[in-house]
Amino acid sequence: MVLPLSLALFSTSSSPVAASGGARLERERRYILRQFQRRGVRFVCAATSDGNGDVLELRGWQWGRTTKELAAYGALLVAVPVVPLLPRFEWSAAIYFTSLSLWTVYVGSHRSLARQQTQQVSFKQGLAAPVLCSISLFGFYCLLRFFPELDLRTFISIYLSCAGAFAVANNLTNPLKLLFPRLDSLPVRINVPSWLASDKGKPVCLTVTAADIIALLAGIGVAYASKQPGAPFTFNNLMAVCIVTELLQLLSVGSFSTAAVMLCGLLFYDVFWVFGSSQIFGDNVMVTVATSSAFDGPVKLVFPSWKAEVAHPESILGLGDIAAPGLLIALMLRFDQARCAGFQNNTIPTAPQKTYFSNSVIAYVAGLTLTVVANSVSGAAQPALLYLVPCLLSSAILTALSKSEAPLLFSYKDERPPDDKAQL
Repeated sequence: MVLPLSLALFSTSSSPVAASGGARLERERRYILRQFQRRGVRFVCAATSDGNGDVLELRGWQWGRTTKELAAYGALLVAVPVVPLLPRFEWSAAIYFTSLSLWTVYVGSHRSLARQQTQQVSFKQGLAAPVLCSISLFGFYCLLRFFPELDLRTFISIYLSCAGAFAVANNLTNPLKLLFPRLDSLPVRINVPSWLASDKGKPVCLTVTAADIIALLAGIGVAYASKQPGAPFTFNNLMAVCIVTELLQLLSVGSFSTAAVMLCGLLFYDVFWVFGSSQIFGDNVMVTVATSSAFDGPVKLVFPSWKAEVAHPESILGLGDIAAPGLLIALMLRFDQARCAGFQNNTIPTAPQKTYFSNSVIAYVAGLTLTVVANSVSGAAQPALLYLVPCLLSSAILTALSKSEAPLLFSYKDERPPDDKAQL
């Protein structure tokens, strides 16, 4: 399926991503259970049933249109006007970035539980990711250095603002439907022209409700407000985190091995362009591109410096330092869910355990903390992935070893079941 970014972001909010019925969930449960049975492993997890043997939901794993989702987005929206008013001190940026990053990976990971289809990153694509990122980064650097008169800012600003607006809209749709159920009534179906989008040669149809329209208007409002003089930096950050949650919902690394290869490659990419590029090109390529005014948009988290006179008036955290680790964290949450998808003798088990996910989140906080300490001690920009990747990979591996599930972790495939009925 080929869609422009903005249309792809909007279309996910217009069509339901949660399970549409007990039969489909039962097929999914059976499919996942088969994957574990082939390895001689059985797990149990809490669930409810319709009385006919069809599993309707895994208790404790729901996210869309729940009070948990509403509370998460409520906290984010409250932070937009409140954070700029808080007093700032030396560690304000570190606390803010850590809190917002945790919110992003938590929400993005849980949104990924409900998706029916996703774009899978293959092992080869994981290997190629650092190379492609390097080409893109160096290409932008060359444009900035050798073609300073080229106006990139306008085009990039418009594109990122559109992406941010649709991402905000997509994130706010479900909370609006939960708060105001009537906004989900009277849906309107819109046929997208075949020249604009198609799904394997078939026309694409969007289902739009009043909640979708209100959320889109809110997203456009946030994007417009972020471009006004004196606008709070939190508007930019709101769009940025919504973009990452969309990425975590729409993209999956597929397996732990793919995630490990991709993250290790991105670690070397980050280290080279932050530490090594100045020795080769006479300039820190990563910092030059990241701090360029041409990239004025939701591609990074920003926080004003607490000091009046500093070389860089803002502290920044690139979205790649959230999105790349977030893909592994989201995979660990889906792995936890898969471990809970099997049932043994129809017993009533205990509540689900999100062991791998929880440990990954703790490891992510540890990695960010090490990054902040290294930045404070050295006084120079730090490649965050240098600290995040070892923490995350070691956390997953050590957790698997402690539970004697290492073979299961390395052989796990994040796959959706086929549409036809699966038989045990």
